[in-house]
Amino acid sequence: MASLVLSPAEQDFITRGVEQGFRADGRSGLDRREVTLRTNMISQANGSARCRIGHLGVGTDVLVGIKAEVNTWAPGEPEDKGTIVCNVECSPSAAQEFEGRGAEELNVELTQLLDRMLNGPQSGLELEKLCIIPKQAYWVLHVDALVLDVKGSIVDTLVWAARAALLSTKLPRVVVESITDEDGNLQSEFDVVDDAEDQVAVEGAENLPLTVTFNQIGKRYVIDASEQEEAVTQARLTVAVSPQLEICAVQKGGLLRGFPPSLLTEILQTARRIARDEFVKFKKLYEAAGSAQTTDEPNTGSTFLGAF
Repeated sequence: MASLVLSPAEQDFITRGVEQGFRADGRSGLDRREVTLRTNMISQANGSARCRIGHLGVGTDVLVGIKAEVNTWAPGEPEDKGTIVCNVECSPSAAQEFEGRGAEELNVELTQLLDRMLNGPQSGLELEKLCIIPKQAYWVLHVDALVLDVKGSIVDTLVWAARAALLSTKLPRVVVESITDEDGNLQSEFDVVDDAEDQVAVEGAENLPLTVTFNQIGKRYVIDASEQEEAVTQARLTVAVSPQLEICAVQKGGLLRGFPPSLLTEILQTARRIARDEFVKFKKLYEAAGSAQTTDEPNTGSTFLGAF
């Protein structure tokens, strides 16, 4: 997504700089901007996280909240799995073109991307563990993301926030009992334990991938493109890499051009190398985010913006 209009001189400056190995903000082609991550920012949610890539006001900012609910199984649905329902919305205040219905196409694109990543086999999530009783009841995780600001690299920011939110998600413990009815048939019943101290994590969340988005500018490429760099991008490719450093998904952006085959091979190899460092960085930021909550920063849905 790029709505910024640059003059020919600005476009030439950015393009030539990338081809020669430097960028307008001083980063190298494979450097990511500063990442800020916070978790458990919405007390009414089962899990939540907020991620900003870039500095305040000049970065991309995404908030993700996760709400769990028990759903009754219906014919045609998977018999022994839970499910994840995704929804991504761009705030009208995030960019001028999002006012009115301007963000509808981007909302659909991001929602579909996140849904494929979380519900597909490459997610690493153990959806079978979200089943309470086969053919009877299962957990549904509603993953709702709100894009608060957009200054480049929206997909990577969204994935960082969603991964942190799912890792922070806690589900009530469910007790399943088998009873015999009047006809002597064995029936299963369950009870959701309403105890904040007796909760379980979403199994497999630690296996979720991270994404690295490459933008081709001129004859070279960069990661974590700024708003100005996206305005001169010729092609965009998002690569999802698992914690085991396996490439589990590749998605081309909405641009008409594609990457040359030789450059594509190099990008896939580079994505795995970058992801190795990104998982280390994510772990440090996530652990720090969990210990950053203080009594001076109320953990409520009405005040989360002021604490970030």
